[in-house]
Order: sequence, then C-alpha cells, then structure tokens
Amino acid sequence: MYSKILDNRPTLYFQCVPPYTVADEASADRRQKLSHIGAELHEGSVYYYWWAFLRWNEAYLDCCENVGTGPMAALYADFGDVRDKSFWEWWISGGRLLFCEPPDEQIINCILPSHAPTDDNRVLLSIPITGDIDRTMAEIRKRIRPAFVRERKERQKAGISLKGHSRAKYQVHKTPVPEALYTRFKVWKAFRENPHASHFAIGDEAGIVERLDNPEKSADLINVVGATVGRYLRDAESLIYNVGEGRFPDTTRPPNLPKEGYRRRI
Repeated sequence: MYSKILDNRPTLYFQCVPPYTVADEASADRRQKLSHIGAELHEGSVYYYWWAFLRWNEAYLDCCENVGTGPMAALYADFGDVRDKSFWEWWISGGRLLFCEPPDEQIINCILPSHAPTDDNRVLLSIPITGDIDRTMAEIRKRIRPAFVRERKERQKAGISLKGHSRAKYQVHKTPVPEALYTRFKVWKAFRENPHASHFAIGDEAGIVERLDNPEKSADLINVVGATVGRYLRDAESLIYNVGEGRFPDTTRPPNLPKEGYRRRI
C-alpha cells in the first residue's frame, strides 16, 4: 500500500502509487516516475489516467451534460462532472476518496496491559523501547506475520475477496504501467485532434517516432509506426469504454465494439 498526506488531513492509503507534486516529500521508490521528457509527476499515477480516460468517454460526457441522469447515473454519483475541473481540483475535492482504503483499526499505545482492547482482530505484544528500532521492527514483523496469514486464509474460506488486499471502492483492475497509459493517452489525444491524419502523423505527434532507434522516415518505419499506432488506438478505445464500466486499466476489447471502431465512431 502507498500512503499520502493531503492538507494536514489524516494519511490516506492507496493500492497503487497516488499522484505526487513537486511539493510532496517521498523516497524515489514510492514514486513511479515516467522516463519521457516533460512528464508531470502526477502522470506516473494510474489514478490520473483513470480520470483522464473517463473524460474521453462520450456516454459519460452525455451523462455530465444531463446533470448525472441516464445509464451512467451511478458512476456519475461517484465521479461527478469531470469536464471543467482540473485533475487536481477533482482529486482534492473528493476523487481521491474513491481509490483510498477505508479506515482501518488504529494502533493503540497502551501503558498497561489491562488497558489493551481484546478481540479476535488484534494481537498483544510487549515491545521494549530500549533496543535498535530497525531490529525491533523486524522482530515485530516476524511475530505478527503468521497472524496476518491466518486471518487472510479465514477470509478466503468465508468467500471474502482479497484482491490486492484492497478494500477501496474502486480497485485498480490489473497491474498498471504508467508509461504505457501515457503513450496510449497521447496517441488518442493526437488522433482526436486530427482524426483524418495518417497513423504515421499521429505517431509522430505523440512522440513515438522520436523514441525509435532509427527515426529516419522509410517505408519500413511507416509500417512499424502505423501498426503500433493502430494497436494503441484500439487499446485506448477499450480503456475508454471499460473505464465507463468502472474498470481501469482494462484493454480487453468489448464484444460490442467493432475491430476498428475508433475509425467509425469519431
């Protein structure tokens, strides 16, 4: 789980890396930085792309236009009108609460054992505070791990989902790759801005050509870029459709979309 403190509010925990700004303090291993030049820190978070791709879903935009009525009313009740707010406005005003973990039981500092709460969800340890903290924490992990494993097995037997051990209202569908999401978003944006452009022109606008080993224009390069852009467009359309179903990132092709649907729908 990844954590983040917002505006002196309680720490929120997320299944995946939350969006960061330059004002955030976090170790490098807690951020998913993108390798391309010019990327913003928040573009390394799957939650940014969840919002960004939803803004391309025409059915959801129709729902926003109709003030939350229609087939997507339930999704609108959670995500709201995404048309005018910036990502950060939407995220801070409540979007983050859709993806953070619900409040968990808090650790309690008990001076005397008699003050300690006793129930099946807790274990009681007596911890010396005079030793090395790293060694102490390692020992704590070693001692409580069996209890956590046992509890998860009991939940599985009871049919309780432990997908990613996340209990967020909207859980990430599968392991996200921000770099891949960024590229597909750039390709789709270039296509929407100029839907009659060639695949090579779209790839050039999206920065695909310049990242190739040999960007000098040739017949082979045009074919490679064309095939890549076509695949990315299909992926982007699937992402846009599935995010409207509450799943992201999911590039599974919906059966009701034609193979080259992006060409016919725009």
